[in-house]
Amino acid sequence: MNEAQQAIPRRTGFAHNERPGHAPVQLFYEEFGAATDPTVLLVMGLGAQMLLWPTDLCEELARLGFHVVRFDNRDIGLSSRLDGLQSKATLPFRLVRLFLGLPSAMPYSLHDMASDAIAVLDHVGAPRAHVVGASMGGMISQLLAADHPDRVLSLGLFFTCAIERFAIAPRAKILAFFAETAPKNPTREQEIDAFVRSYEHLAGRHYPLETELLRRECEAMWDRNPDAEGPMRQLDAIIGTGSIAASAARIDRPTVIIHGSDDPVIRVSCGESLARLIPGAKLNVVDGMGHTLPLVLLDFFVEELTANFARAQA
Repeated sequence: MNEAQQAIPRRTGFAHNERPGHAPVQLFYEEFGAATDPTVLLVMGLGAQMLLWPTDLCEELARLGFHVVRFDNRDIGLSSRLDGLQSKATLPFRLVRLFLGLPSAMPYSLHDMASDAIAVLDHVGAPRAHVVGASMGGMISQLLAADHPDRVLSLGLFFTCAIERFAIAPRAKILAFFAETAPKNPTREQEIDAFVRSYEHLAGRHYPLETELLRRECEAMWDRNPDAEGPMRQLDAIIGTGSIAASAARIDRPTVIIHGSDDPVIRVSCGESLARLIPGAKLNVVDGMGHTLPLVLLDFFVEELTANFARAQA
């Protein structure tokens, strides 16, 4: 067995975020590679479990000499659910405030979710990390880099934004799909079918998802946590936090942004705006990519991320 084929060590556990005045949160994580190597922290997006960070990506980075950590955000996967917490304001009212660039009252904020990421780093013994975030995870990652620069070596951002006014404007087909009436008391298979269709709608025209692999991933995610309320609280966190443009402008870490031209959720103009906000950020627009991480682009992702890691280490 050559080096490229050797099994990558993997470990799982729970980190804890306990702060006075805040609900305690338990965060499930998985590590790849040696803990003595430079750490790469992967932060996933809204309603998305850590499994959506491709295992192939995690293992390849580990083979290249990095300690890779992916985790479930609060209210998703195997991490704590903050049941009973909800925003008191109506969704339309909060959306109006979001479009005006104003924050709203919320059960918790993206700043709280950034503190979860710090708790994971503390637990795995990583004083600092290359932080890579996707979608909402990219928003959390921006706050990490802006507010905790001593913990961040570099920043990798996939299809995200600074929650500027009108930044999150899903295309009509996405709005129509999610407006469909769900069946009452759906079965496991019906919910998994809905998962699969939702991710298919997120893919770009050049990078359709592999249906069998996607179904297996959706089955695994449903079996880990079928709760639909947690992602709504995560959405509250995005809406309630409001614009983080001022934070993005304070980032002084090497940053690479990867955004698909076909992203139906966070349009490519948002990635372009973010690249202007973050000093020195490098923007890669991938023609035909949507709001997913296609496996066929794995080599490209690894190349761009590791080049950015090297900028931090230079």
